[in-house]
Amino acid sequence: MDEQIRLMDQNLKCLSAAEEKYSQKEDKYEEEIKILTDKLKEAETRAEFAERLVAKLEKTIDDLEDKLKCTKEEHLCAQRMLDQTLLDLSEMQSTPAPPCRCSSLSPRLHCHQPAEADL
Repeated sequence: MDEQIRLMDQNLKCLSAAEEKYSQKEDKYEEEIKILTDKLKEAETRAEFAERLVAKLEKTIDDLEDKLKCTKEEHLCAQRMLDQTLLDLSEMQSTPAPPCRCSSLSPRLHCHQPAEADL
């Protein structure tokens, strides 16, 4: 019977040591889980922020593309107006001007109004 008690006491000591060892491992794993959970929350927060930023940047890109399109259209319109003005000026130069009714003025000063005889 003493032998059994001694064996049981020894088993109890082994089990107690194992329980302490596994308890420490459990604490270590719980701490690691906490750290990883915190890292996950931080990563999720950064991902949400990045998604909002991407959406904002995409909207900015869309707005800038729309503005660029409008500006290109305005540029094209202005270019057409300039081309037409140059064409009009070119036609004006090739068409002789009617005689000026202010012939008494210096040859460099003309009112560019037709003479009364031309009316």
